[in-house]
Formats: sequence, C-alpha cells, structure tokens
Amino acid sequence: MLREFFSVFSLPGRRRRPGDDVPQQVYGGLVTQSRHAAFYMRYGIADTVTGRFDMLCLHVFLLSHRLKRENDPQARDLGQNVFDCFVDDIDRALRELGIGDTTVPKRKKRLIRGFYAQIDAFAGPLDADDSVALAQAVGNRFFGDAASPDADLLGDYMLRASRALGALAGADLLAGRVEWPDPDHVL
Repeated sequence: MLREFFSVFSLPGRRRRPGDDVPQQVYGGLVTQSRHAAFYMRYGIADTVTGRFDMLCLHVFLLSHRLKRENDPQARDLGQNVFDCFVDDIDRALRELGIGDTTVPKRKKRLIRGFYAQIDAFAGPLDADDSVALAQAVGNRFFGDAASPDADLLGDYMLRASRALGALAGADLLAGRVEWPDPDHVL
C-alpha cells in the first residue's frame, strides 16, 4: 500500500522550465525522505494517504523553515519553487486518486491549509529548540494526543533534521545538496 501511494506523490513527468533542476532535485529528496519506512513502522505514523501526506508536509516545512533563516533572495526563490512543486504534485495526486476536476481546487486548498497549520504549530517550538513543546505539538497534530510516546520520537527526529539542515552551508542548499538525518537512528 505504501508503494502505491507514493507512486501518486512522486515527481511528475511534466515539461521542464529553465532552472527547474535544483527545485525538482530538492523536492525529489523531500519525497524520498518522507517515504522512509521508519516513519510508518517505528514512529507510529499511520500508513494511510493522510499519514503519508503529513510526512511530506513535515519535510516541506522543515526545508522551508531552514531556507527562511537564510534571508537571501535566492533561498526564497528556491523555497517558493520547491513549494510550487509540492502544490503541483498535490494537484496531480488528487487527480490520479480520482478526485473530480471541480473538487480538486477545494481539496487542494484544504490540504495546503493543513500545511500552514503545521507551520503555526511547529515553528515556535522548533526555533526555541524546545523538545517538550515540539513533542506536544506533534502529538496533537499527528496522534491526537499531546502525550503520545510516538510524538517524542517524531519530535526528536524533527529537531535532528532542523539541526542537520541548519548545519548546511547556504551555497549547498541553493545547489540542492540537502541531506536528511537517518530516521532509523533513534536517540
């Protein structure tokens, strides 16, 4: 089932525009990381369309959060281009899942609002490096329980990912050289 879903959330064979290589490469890395089986087997994320979409949103958020700290027009452009890939992928995935043309914009809007809700919930605790507040936000968002042990695990991963992205040089980010921590490595 996992493989079937991610065939929906993958890089589309669309026409390429000049400068698409780096955003496509970065977005492809986000999709690949969000597919990691550990999230669904060890972290307690539901192996459902919603659970997998949430993991994709989480990684888009982590990258955009890092690019925002770069405070550079090229970083903003990269962040926007990756987000555009994400939105295009949502549209395509909804259509492949059989959602009708007239309903796609409404569903897409609702999914993107969910993405922005993640930003609201996670940005503050992540910036403060507050593992307790982040675990509570993760628990509420993904598990319906602020005290979920799986929330601690996913919150820890988010902090590790944020630190790993923070350690990357701006030039590496802009060149699409983004490395994610191994979710199998649990502290």
